[in-house]
Amino acid sequence: MASDPVFSPEEQRAVYRAINERRDVRSYLPDAVPDAVLKRILEAAHRAPSVGFMQPWNFLVIRSAALRRKVHAHFLDVNARAAEVWRDEQRRAYQALKLQGILDAPINLLITCDPTRGGAHVLGRFTMPETDLYSTCLAVQNLWLAARAEGLGVGWMSLMEKEAVARLLDLPAHVVPVAYLTIGYPVEFAREPMLSEVGWRKRMPLEELVFDETWGQAATALFDGQAPLPPETAPLEALPAAPLAPPEHAVQRNRDLTKPQGSLGLLEELALRMAGLQQTAYPRAYDAHLTLFAGDHGLVTHRVSAYKPETTVKMVYSYLAGGAVVNAFAREQQLPVHVIDVGVDHDFGAAPGLVHAKVRRGTRDFTREQAMTHDECCAAIAVGTNVVRCLPALQVLLLGEMGIGNSTSASALVASLLSLSPAAVVGPGTGVSGEARQRKQQVIEQALALHRSNDPEQQLAALGGFEIAALVGAIEAACARRALVLLDGFITGAAALVAVRRQPKLLPFLVASHLSAEPAHAAVLAELGLRPLLSLDMRLGEGSGAVLALGLVRSACRVMSDVRTFEEANIERPEV
Repeated sequence: MASDPVFSPEEQRAVYRAINERRDVRSYLPDAVPDAVLKRILEAAHRAPSVGFMQPWNFLVIRSAALRRKVHAHFLDVNARAAEVWRDEQRRAYQALKLQGILDAPINLLITCDPTRGGAHVLGRFTMPETDLYSTCLAVQNLWLAARAEGLGVGWMSLMEKEAVARLLDLPAHVVPVAYLTIGYPVEFAREPMLSEVGWRKRMPLEELVFDETWGQAATALFDGQAPLPPETAPLEALPAAPLAPPEHAVQRNRDLTKPQGSLGLLEELALRMAGLQQTAYPRAYDAHLTLFAGDHGLVTHRVSAYKPETTVKMVYSYLAGGAVVNAFAREQQLPVHVIDVGVDHDFGAAPGLVHAKVRRGTRDFTREQAMTHDECCAAIAVGTNVVRCLPALQVLLLGEMGIGNSTSASALVASLLSLSPAAVVGPGTGVSGEARQRKQQVIEQALALHRSNDPEQQLAALGGFEIAALVGAIEAACARRALVLLDGFITGAAALVAVRRQPKLLPFLVASHLSAEPAHAAVLAELGLRPLLSLDMRLGEGSGAVLALGLVRSACRVMSDVRTFEEANIERPEV
């Protein structure tokens, strides 16, 4: 029976995650690799395609410390000669690189190629006899990706002379050494390849390497604009039935680290939350994305903002140009910012970098009618869902928004959801005071009198904005991907309130980045039971507070991976 030709979205993400997160690892933990795991990754290597099905590979597993020391000595000799190629600063940079883990990794593995396998006339290589080597390299890649899926790191030791390795390992004369690999559980999986992180060489843009019909002819049509979003959203994957508890070995590792129990306060809770989401004792927060949804509001005709309505458009262009506050914060964290037009009252044309997903050019005036129809609200939610589903590897989703008038919309929504008076929820927003603040309160009073409902979807459609609805969909999709959702301020909090009312199981995935200066934000966080990581009297929006808090999330994860245990540091445990 043939297999299903289509992978599920979860299966697709797993495949691409293994590809995107494969790294050349040099630093390993001392933990042994179970034989069952080793056999699985060797089986994956053995399933590689080969020309003529010749299967030219063999796998030599090396555990002997004495033998690895001989190989290591050869590596040091070759490395010293290679260093002479570089001069001055480049030589010093080269010598600072850790290029091997031969002695640290619990397993070394040599993958070889037997060019005689299959006889002299292997099907398919009549004109290209070197395809035996190409096929062997596919086995290397298969093993590497399977190892990443198992949480193992692999390093390819290329600084060796094939003849010397063949002598050291007593290979038959006709067998060719292809890849000497080190395998083990890594100290960390780096966010970028090592040579990219240290500035030795960066990854080239794909568009420079893809040609159209003729060598050198750029495939411009392929890379113009953003990839279109899926036209429809499929049902969300089932959320866990209960909050994801951290695995016992993660809890134990936290107990064993060289620090007093609980001394890091909320950061320890955060680290264990990430350990639970990723089901590991070594959680990571490298794969983070900021989604910034933008939309306009019909209620701005009541002059409830200190800024003109066209400011939304201008700020979107500023985000795309990298000139806004959140761009500056994001650069510090090396964080990608995705700007999505869900409902801005403007035609952006091509606008490179913008995700075009407009539902309508702004909401309606909610003092006269619903801000959105039911179908429009559902479409905006679907935009958020699809955007997050299209993101690559995702460990943390940061939420941001932009839309002149959206603090008024969020205030009305929160007042309706929490049964609060307009006076209790109205804040300065973009900086209004005096008569403008009174107008803001009056507008909310009119909207609440017109739209009475206890249904969160109906409340969202009547009082919300396209960007707020998209945030709801983004939260739901991120949680389905078992990613931490880092809320920003008051407006993203309002969206979270709607999302949790729709699906209470979302709550364990949410973290409040900061406490906004908007007065109703504290009530939102209290209702959700969330403690903010920061309190800086901010009320900018854009995802600015979430980006600042990302550093804390990453630091919390670093503690779990980098800090030594009492045993590792040879420090006596405290007396109880």
